[in-house]
Amino acid sequence: MQHKKLGIAVIGSGRIGTLRASLAAGHPAVSFLAVSDLDSSRARALADKTHAQFFSSDNLEVISRPEVNAVVVSVSEHEHTLPVVTALEQGKPVLVEKPIALRLEDADRMLTAAKRSGADLRVGYSRRFQRHYLLAKEQIIQGRLGRLIGGSGRVLLSRAAMLEILKRSPGARPFWTS
Repeated sequence: MQHKKLGIAVIGSGRIGTLRASLAAGHPAVSFLAVSDLDSSRARALADKTHAQFFSSDNLEVISRPEVNAVVVSVSEHEHTLPVVTALEQGKPVLVEKPIALRLEDADRMLTAAKRSGADLRVGYSRRFQRHYLLAKEQIIQGRLGRLIGGSGRVLLSRAAMLEILKRSPGARPFWTS
């Protein structure tokens, strides 16, 4: 069996971008890794840490590299649209961190670009792989919980985390329930 070599671009060198780039760097199918961040010193530091073959402060330059055939977008929430749409228009599959967008119009632009190009668009939501979620899924599949007619979940962010999101995404609006 022949395996396709992957050329991965990680857009954004923050906490999640660093995690994604580190995972890609250690994967045997990845033959090319490029990283970017609008802050060139962060991009350089991540490239050094992961031994990336290319880095830049220009996100679109990294996406457009001919060696890149898949893109991970892990920039701030309000900055998702341009890199996602650019990659999709080039026919490159994209993993974008949650939430896909802060505005419905931006999400629609991404979905339209994916449909037009036929490229895959996936939203990263790693909680589904945590043990307690997998156990709950297994119980449901096995029918051990009876007929489900509804569900509820809760993930709590601290006030500090919410304020950080609002700082970098001024158009975002938090919501809460009691």
